[in-house]
Amino acid sequence: MNKHNLMTALGLVSAMGLSSVSLAADALSPQQKAEVQALIGSYLKENPEVVIEAIQAWRSKQEAAEAAMINESVKELMAETENTHSPVWGNPNGDVTVVEFFDYNCPYCKSVFPSMHALVKKDGNIKVVMKELPVLGENSVYAAKAALAAQKQGKYEQFHSRMMSRDSRLSRDGVMAAAKQVGLDIDKLKKDMESSDVQEELDRANIWAQRLGISGTPAFVIGEELIPGAIDGRQMKRYVDKARTAK
Repeated sequence: MNKHNLMTALGLVSAMGLSSVSLAADALSPQQKAEVQALIGSYLKENPEVVIEAIQAWRSKQEAAEAAMINESVKELMAETENTHSPVWGNPNGDVTVVEFFDYNCPYCKSVFPSMHALVKKDGNIKVVMKELPVLGENSVYAAKAALAAQKQGKYEQFHSRMMSRDSRLSRDGVMAAAKQVGLDIDKLKKDMESSDVQEELDRANIWAQRLGISGTPAFVIGEELIPGAIDGRQMKRYVDKARTAK
């Protein structure tokens, strides 16, 4: 293969895109493949921006695909909240739904709670769906199971508020102390903590977190927006107002 033909082959491969190099190479002899590869290698060394542009294009395509998948997952999650088994507080019939992924030992989750609680009470038309995502160790798992078991006694919100008001990391003894303070039946609580439906709720929350790309707490879904990380009361109100306006 002379250089003119090699340049022609390179032009065709370039026109088809870098992902088509292997397909074009199948039509060449071993010697021709070596010549084409050498020429392409030389060209890329002299024009490294081609590689950078290709990587950037690939990354943009991947990010767009991931964003589309997350957007679809957000819509499916919000549809599920219409008949959710997860704990709900605020107004169960509210016109805006806020989903929070959290851990009882997460200091950022605790810092968000007072302003979030105040906004929900003041607004009066926000439905809050809680997704227990205990990512900070065994005591967090224990606390999450206790909270879900408290739901069976109709005292989830009271127990949740008590747990979120504690500044220090929660031990098992601390969890049980909070349970006693809000008047929970401790024997029933411990039994319910080991029930299959409590574990299933934790598993569902974990699956949703994976689908949404959530790896830490807190994280929120408000309307159809995913918001990773802590936000203050003013920011949350803006998201709630935006979701309300979009309806």
